[in-house]
Amino acid sequence: MKDLSSIFNACLGCKVARCKTACPCGNDIPAVLAALKEGDEAKASSILHSTNPFPEWTSLLCDHERQCRGNCIRGIRSAPVDFPEVEKELSRAFPFPYQAGKETTKRVAIVGAGPSALSCATFLRQAGIHVEIFERENQIGGAMLTGIPAFRFAKDNLAKTRENLERLGVLFHFGKELNKDDMEGLRADFGDVVLAIGAEKENRLSTPPCPDIYAALSLLADINLRGDYHGLNHVQHIVVMGGGNVAMDISRSLVRLDTKVTLIYRRDEASMPAQRHEIAEAKEDGVVFCPLTNVADYCLDDNGRLTGLRLVRMELGEKDESGRPSFHTIEGSEFDMACDAFVMAIGEKSDLGRYYAAEEVQGNLHAIGDCSYGAKNIAAAIRSGREMAEEIIAK
Repeated sequence: MKDLSSIFNACLGCKVARCKTACPCGNDIPAVLAALKEGDEAKASSILHSTNPFPEWTSLLCDHERQCRGNCIRGIRSAPVDFPEVEKELSRAFPFPYQAGKETTKRVAIVGAGPSALSCATFLRQAGIHVEIFERENQIGGAMLTGIPAFRFAKDNLAKTRENLERLGVLFHFGKELNKDDMEGLRADFGDVVLAIGAEKENRLSTPPCPDIYAALSLLADINLRGDYHGLNHVQHIVVMGGGNVAMDISRSLVRLDTKVTLIYRRDEASMPAQRHEIAEAKEDGVVFCPLTNVADYCLDDNGRLTGLRLVRMELGEKDESGRPSFHTIEGSEFDMACDAFVMAIGEKSDLGRYYAAEEVQGNLHAIGDCSYGAKNIAAAIRSGREMAEEIIAK
């Protein structure tokens, strides 16, 4: 394993470990580093994998600058402790070190195969609980499969994890688009049914019917799964609206078509929820940033095709309930921007109503991950799956 001494020796051993508190997964970062300092790499791996089955993913995809690294006390005066590198090395040296427990009579069905589902399945199988996963796509990963471009996350990572989980005894049913009737059948056949469907309903602006207006997640899924760019590789200018990682992913995917991509955002760049390195890399790729800008209207030709957007400048106000500054229109600041396509990347929410008539969770039906608390991050999803497994195991 790579020499990590420069990393674990840099840890100050804080009594109140802000890195651990800031980790959405709940990793005991100080204990992992202490085990490495003792020279016990196996113990360090055991501590890490006790909370996080997939450090190879979180080391790549977590927002470390707002989580562990960004809250490291050492980072106030010098470089913070590089825990993502520790995760990466331990995942290489001890890949998926799990064993199935003694088989029990408990049976659990999980709908969806994203990180929360796979985390839940891993911990359930360690307790010997029978697990079957029902997934509408033909591979695991959820948003990692459909939403994250291959240039940012290699999909062969998912194939390896699927093999590991199958060896652990997880049964997968792919190509299963379930409905409310199916859910009732699962609830009758399994002791517990866990919904892990993600935040799959995209927020949309009120727009005119136009074939040149897209929702980002759906477009990313078509690009990532089928290589279908909807003809956008033949247009000259695409405007993307949003400031999160989805906005960065779709902008960086589209700018690779040798097409001009402008990203507009209603707040300033500092308020963008996207990871800082994602913003920097989008700029390096050639995406043009236009912050403090909102859509006022859409310009269509006689055939209903998009020719441009009427935009308006914004100004910041007091902080709102999200903790970010509110935004307000600057009167008289409207201007037109010619474009051939417009893509909305303005957030997602869950849609439990597709699976359960009352849109509520009760009895032996549970919800985890983004569909239970809204779109967050991979570490929070892993923790949600682990905690649901612990709840089922304790029954």
